[in-house]
Amino acid sequence: MIKDENITPETEEEDDHIYLTDEEGNDYPFDLLDVIPYNGEDYAVFFPADESEEDDSEDTEVVILKMIHHEDDSLEFEGTDDEEVLDAVFNVFMENMRKEFEEGHVHEDGCGCGHCGE
Repeated sequence: MIKDENITPETEEEDDHIYLTDEEGNDYPFDLLDVIPYNGEDYAVFFPADESEEDDSEDTEVVILKMIHHEDDSLEFEGTDDEEVLDAVFNVFMENMRKEFEEGHVHEDGCGCGHCGE
């Protein structure tokens, strides 16, 4: 898991990616894999969108960021150094992925499963 306090909460959607901006103003594209509720908070699990599809190494890590919901419906993402929270969220994410794999669910646009962004 990547825990990077340098990621700031700015996002913008473009080309089906979410762009997170670091403190130096660099934008990085990510794919949202899942949203995990944990201890009354929501955590987003992201995968770097610029990772080569040909790169089959198991070294690629997900990014887990706490979601901050504002009254004006805006959304921010915030990193955390709490290893216990990160491990727990990651374990729930992996269990969700295992269940989907076992069920053989094939995601399609608008499938309504709660994990496809619809």
